[in-house]
Amino acid sequence: MLRIYADYREKESGIPDLLKDFGVVVVLENLSVADYVISERIGVERKSVSDLVASVYDKRFFDQLSRLKEAYEEPFLLVEGKLDYVRNITDKWDAINAALISALVDYGVRIIYSTSKRDTAYILYKLADKVVNYQDNRYRSIINLHDKPKFESLKDIQIYVVESLPHVGSKLAPKLLEKFGSIEGLCKASITELEKVIGSRKRAEEIYRVLHTKYVVADSKNKQEKKSGGILDFL
Repeated sequence: MLRIYADYREKESGIPDLLKDFGVVVVLENLSVADYVISERIGVERKSVSDLVASVYDKRFFDQLSRLKEAYEEPFLLVEGKLDYVRNITDKWDAINAALISALVDYGVRIIYSTSKRDTAYILYKLADKVVNYQDNRYRSIINLHDKPKFESLKDIQIYVVESLPHVGSKLAPKLLEKFGSIEGLCKASITELEKVIGSRKRAEEIYRVLHTKYVVADSKNKQEKKSGGILDFL
């Protein structure tokens, strides 16, 4: 079974529905990098011709390429639409062409061209199919959908770590750190103390379990079972 992760904003494009026509299971997520994730190694940024032009002009283009390259070993840029249309949008074709060349040469991003949304869906389907065939339906790693951001300070790292806890977002993480002083202090907090900050006994108990439950290493038998079935069999 082929599985592709798509950014939830792509739903309006209709491409996720077109992918389903090819028998692909589409999982909509809030992706921080790329519009489609084919595997742990492959991320695809989709741009219509008009979006390509706009992103080059407002400087988003190279920032997106940089993050795509950092997050995935094999980054792809999929340009959708007829490139001749660029000349109808702007007279600076050379700037757009230079940006595409830079993507290929300077960033190592592979470029694929699509003429329509259905063509895009087919290309994504074939990419996923190639990955499955290459791996010969054997063990495949779980896809990591979130890239690690660049941190400017120790404080940013601390907030990032606390945000990873269940039900803790960007607003609650600083409150927990301010209340308990450090990540170590947070780990030492009781369920009642956590509840006073979080406002929910159930959520406090869940965070407490995450922080205090002993990590169990699976034995070789369990590892073998995971390799032969379950979520690890999917991309």
